[in-house]
Amino acid sequence: MKGISEKVSYLQGLYEGLNVSDTGSNGKILSGLLQVMEEVAENIEDMQQEIHNMQEYLEDLDEEIMDLEEKIWGVQPWDDEDILDIRCHNCGEQLFVDTGILDDDVLEITCPNCNTLVYINDASFDFETYDEEDNASGDKVQPS
Repeated sequence: MKGISEKVSYLQGLYEGLNVSDTGSNGKILSGLLQVMEEVAENIEDMQQEIHNMQEYLEDLDEEIMDLEEKIWGVQPWDDEDILDIRCHNCGEQLFVDTGILDDDVLEITCPNCNTLVYINDASFDFETYDEEDNASGDKVQPS
């Protein structure tokens, strides 16, 4: 897919190729619209670059925090008895949940990666029998 700037440049080329008069009302409107579109395209590209830079920065920051946690607490900064290890059946993302919140009013836990339901706090949930195909629509489905 072409970028927005390329599409705007193509439209500007068509405009110039049609020899539309800038003095007529239609020409003034088209010329103005093309100028606005060009500015919008430049702003969007700048924002996309900033988002990309922020993503890289956050990834680097996350790695540094994980390194610090490992140095401070060792390989695992929690007690195995206090953490529930859940793997998403849909995308394979590994989730670590503090078992203390399971006693709260938390009704369900969804995967932050793919938003798939991975846990229902209703005492009938069984990790072994729950199948993500049962929940393909995204609705709350009780395990079989």
